[in-house]
Amino acid sequence: MTDISPARRLASWLLFLSMLVTVLMLWGGFVRISGSGLSIPDWPLINGSLLPPFSEAGWQTVFDTYKTTYPGLTDGMSLGTFETQFAIEYFHRFLAALVGIVFLVILLRARKTPELWRVVKKPLLTVAVLIIIQAGLGGMVVKLDLAAAVLAIHLGTAYVIFAILLWQALKLSRWGDPLRAGHEKAQRFGKEAVAASLIQVMSGGLVAGTGAGLVMNTWPKVGDHWIPPMSVLWGDWYSPVWANLWQNQILIQFFHRWWAFVVAGLVIHLVIRTMRMKLSPRGRLAMRATATILVLQILLGIGNLLMKVPPYMAIMHLSIAFLLYMVLIIVTHELAYEAS
Repeated sequence: MTDISPARRLASWLLFLSMLVTVLMLWGGFVRISGSGLSIPDWPLINGSLLPPFSEAGWQTVFDTYKTTYPGLTDGMSLGTFETQFAIEYFHRFLAALVGIVFLVILLRARKTPELWRVVKKPLLTVAVLIIIQAGLGGMVVKLDLAAAVLAIHLGTAYVIFAILLWQALKLSRWGDPLRAGHEKAQRFGKEAVAASLIQVMSGGLVAGTGAGLVMNTWPKVGDHWIPPMSVLWGDWYSPVWANLWQNQILIQFFHRWWAFVVAGLVIHLVIRTMRMKLSPRGRLAMRATATILVLQILLGIGNLLMKVPPYMAIMHLSIAFLLYMVLIIVTHELAYEAS
């Protein structure tokens, strides 16, 4: 393919979609932190409609449905407060629908160029399946009252979708550029760091969903222990016993706080190895930003723990986690190519 413009145009579309997914993910975090996630108890409709209420009577009907479904959450809540929470959750659903529409446009555009379609067919069809799964998970989050395990999977799936879209955008933007000799080995360390970061993000979803950040608010020790007793880490009062993995607050927090240092080790290893390699300007920029972002993220994690997860810090922690994930993907991708 001598004309690289179709590849670059598709790369721009994919980059736009990946940024839209970014907004959707971060807004989803705001939905959870603001307590708005259950403000629309129906899914996918709202009292039989896709549109929000447009009259006072309509708002009162939806509010009554909310009060009936979640009586414990509405004590002292005014209609105005409910409308605000409703708007926050509704915008989240709107963004999700917009992502789906833009993705369909990209899919149709990609099919028009056979040579490009052969390259992006599998990744884009994988994203199509993941988007369908993600929509179902979104409904499960509502129907299961924000179950922590489903929240974590919902978050992790969003991150995987983003990674595939960004990777394909980067790949198409380097269409025709020469590959680095032995790039598979060079990329392995980056992929390990990305995978470890994804695990950390999902464990963070469990921390948020179970409220594990509100217990054992000490650091570096977990309460009085470096390693809590097994009787606490693996309680036999959970049924089934392996439910400890997604319900035991102490175990979840213990894993999240120490897996962070596994991520840190892999990231530092990646940075050290790439410092001596010639990278593209964007790869070099991402690599230089990685260490700073990592340190900031660890400090935010410790701050969240000691301060019992204030909302503003929780949002910052979520945002910086995503930023770290993104720069790791960029660095890993650029390791495949000779510096331009």
